[in-house]
Amino acid sequence: MILRIECNLKSFYCKRQFPVSEWTLGDFRSYIQQLLDIKIENLIILLHSEELCIDQDNNLLCNIKNLYENDTILIESHHYLDDIDNINRLPEKYRMSDEVYSQRKGTLKDYLQKNKLGKYNDQNALLQSISNNNKQQVRKLYELNRIKLKKIEIGMHVQVNEPMLNIRYGEVVYIGMLRGIYDEFIGVIFDGPWGDSNGSDGIIRYFDAKRKHASFIRPEYIEIIED
Repeated sequence: MILRIECNLKSFYCKRQFPVSEWTLGDFRSYIQQLLDIKIENLIILLHSEELCIDQDNNLLCNIKNLYENDTILIESHHYLDDIDNINRLPEKYRMSDEVYSQRKGTLKDYLQKNKLGKYNDQNALLQSISNNNKQQVRKLYELNRIKLKKIEIGMHVQVNEPMLNIRYGEVVYIGMLRGIYDEFIGVIFDGPWGDSNGSDGIIRYFDAKRKHASFIRPEYIEIIED
C-alpha cells in the first residue's frame, strides 16, 4: 500500500509502498523512529487526526481501521524540544529586519559601505552579481523540480539521465527526503545492476532492492516515460 509520511517537526516527507500484510504497527513505529530520529517513546502517529496508540502495535497495518491507499500519516512528538532539529531560533521580538538595520548609523554594515570594504568593494560586487545569477538558476531549477515532483508517482516507469552515465530505465519506488538531507530524491529500482544502492543509506532502509539495482536520483535527472 502506498502511504505518505509527513513530519513538520523535521521538515520531512516521503512517499513509498509499505508491505501492509507483513508489517505490524510496531514495525512501522520502529521504522519511523529510525527514519526521523525521534525517541520511540515520544512518537505520535496520526491517521486522519486520530492517534494510532501503542496498544495497537501488534496489529498488521492492513488491519488498521480507516487506513487506505495514498493516505497521509502525520508524525509528531510528545516532547517537541527533545526531537526538534533546530531550536536556536530567536523569538520574533528579538529579531531586526534587514531594512531597519540598513538605516542605522555606526553599524558594521554602515562602516563597510562607506569605505567600500568586504563585500562592498568593486571586485566583490562583480562576484556578488555572478553569485546572484547562480542563485537565480538554482531557484529556477527548484521550481521546475517542484512541478515535476507533482507529476511523479510510485510505480511509474522513468528514464534516468544523470551526467557522465548511460541512460537507465527503472521504476519509481520512493519519493521524498533522505535522513539528514533536506532535499527531495526519487528512489528508482533498475532491471539490472546499474545503480549504486540497495535502497538503504547504510542506516535506514527506504525500500528493498538487490545490491546495485537501485539509486536515489534528483528530480532534474528524471524523465517520465509516457505510455
